[in-house]
Amino acid sequence: MAIDWNLYRKIRQLYLVDKLSQRAIARTMHVSRKTIRKYCEGAVLPDMRSHAQREAPLRDAVKENILLLLEKNKKLPRKERLSATDIWKCLVQEKGFRIGESTVRLFVRELRDSRPEVYLPLEHEPGGEIQFDWGDMNAYIGENRTPVSVFCAVLPFSGAFCAFVYPDKTELSFLDGHIQAFEYFGGVPRRCCVYDNLRTAVKSGSGSHAIKQDAFKRIEAHYGFESVFCNAYSGWEKGSIENVVAIVRTVAFTPAPHAASYEELQAHVTNQCLAYARSHVIRGRENSVWQDYETEKTALLPLPRIPFDPGFTAIAKVHSDLSVAYGGARYSVPYEYAGKEVTIRLTPFNLCIYYKGAEVWRHRRIGKKQEDQYVLEHYLEILARKPRAIGQAVPLARGVMPQPCKEFLRLCKEKDAKRQLVDILLLGKAVQTDRLLWALGQANNTLNPSLPLVRFFLEADMPSQPEDSFAVRHKDLSDYDKLIGGDETGK
Repeated sequence: MAIDWNLYRKIRQLYLVDKLSQRAIARTMHVSRKTIRKYCEGAVLPDMRSHAQREAPLRDAVKENILLLLEKNKKLPRKERLSATDIWKCLVQEKGFRIGESTVRLFVRELRDSRPEVYLPLEHEPGGEIQFDWGDMNAYIGENRTPVSVFCAVLPFSGAFCAFVYPDKTELSFLDGHIQAFEYFGGVPRRCCVYDNLRTAVKSGSGSHAIKQDAFKRIEAHYGFESVFCNAYSGWEKGSIENVVAIVRTVAFTPAPHAASYEELQAHVTNQCLAYARSHVIRGRENSVWQDYETEKTALLPLPRIPFDPGFTAIAKVHSDLSVAYGGARYSVPYEYAGKEVTIRLTPFNLCIYYKGAEVWRHRRIGKKQEDQYVLEHYLEILARKPRAIGQAVPLARGVMPQPCKEFLRLCKEKDAKRQLVDILLLGKAVQTDRLLWALGQANNTLNPSLPLVRFFLEADMPSQPEDSFAVRHKDLSDYDKLIGGDETGK
């Protein structure tokens, strides 16, 4: 029987002050002796709940199985973890228990609440570490919606961050992202750089047992930092960068931005991130993120005198079709390097071709195999000597050429439009490229361009002779002065 505090007070007074027996108190208060026995000595309070757990043989039987499944859950990726319903199905179908789903859901909740994840609050020292991670986002580059990889970095003390856009997450992009981040922050962390177990950094293992990739070891040595790898599926170990990836997605990629090139997209991302850092104040702080960064950057270690060069190089021979093969695609080179050995150097965005230490051409890297890059300019000499091949020439059909050239092929109504374009480009031997493309654009504006029309605009644009090249002879006008003003005496 539950009693209120007023009855409890009377029972205690009769027992302690009046020294009545439990039988006498029960008779006086008209309460059972069992109730008097429970409350007279002050061992139980009126509103005290009993925590004695009722016996539940079935629930006790499945407890061990549920605990094993919950421990297994912690080691799985978040999207693959079992729900309470999944655990119930496992117990019924695999273990043969006859138990209700609601009972299992309640028990799972109780077990999770009794063993919650706990975290230790951390305080970061100025310039102590940088955290890195990738984010997958979307942008419009040209007219195409393009998935891009965004390499993010953050200084946890101030919250200052930066982000760099790449077409992929290859080792080249990963290493270049480090160089760009260190240059942006103006220094290197004093203690460590923190990562997930990225394959571009970790050859095998994870966490404290990670074995690093050779290229990653080199950049680590050059910049003098120590790398720390998080345990698997432990995003809370680098919570600052997890937040930054979400911030970059919000401020720079929502909605998906439009840009003509990766360079223009990078400028947009940098400006948006910088504006956020200058205006945002982290909760509980007085200064903006950028103001705290101005203080923190003095604690960073200095950069090395020269930046790390992550470029990958390879030797290749120029084939008879004036191209070198790399990554399942062909890249053309100028005509004079046919049959020669050249050096290929890769960057995240470009494939550069060198001959005897000098760069002879730079291609934009392509992400798909068999998407060959034949530059029309490289084949003009051959096309001039083999005019019958012009109709089937790949560099003319789908080669790399300036936009005015593509417009000419689209607009020209002549049957020999391709031959005329070749002849127009051959004019580039005697005319500057910018001027030739201008004339080509003017001809395209007529909506019926042709070779004679391009020549007309080139001749009309011939610079006139400057005026100071003419010699002007001045007549002696002293005799006329005499007629107007009189003789030499002024009469």
